[in-house]
Amino acid sequence: MGVDAWKVNSKVKIILSRNWVDVPRLLINTVKDTVCIKGEISFTGGKVDGHNELAVSSQLRKVEREVLALPDIRHVDWRITGWQKKKNRWERKGFKPSASEEEKKE
Repeated sequence: MGVDAWKVNSKVKIILSRNWVDVPRLLINTVKDTVCIKGEISFTGGKVDGHNELAVSSQLRKVEREVLALPDIRHVDWRITGWQKKKNRWERKGFKPSASEEEKKE
């Protein structure tokens, strides 16, 4: 890892911390113009409810926008345990929404 990648990784960790993400549970790596974020997502400080799909989705989209605003970064590769990104929406993997949650989507 070069000095530039180390600087980008540090900036990404700052962005994650600012958005209440528990950084020590994640592995952040940068290769060329792509930041890879792996691990289990959890939130600190009680500001974000980690069980609320809408709150998690909103925070992850916000983090991604801030990371993509960094110079020379074009992609964010998310490998978050229990979550998957479909287009611009985050969904829990293996989680079947209740009937009331399905109605809210429609």
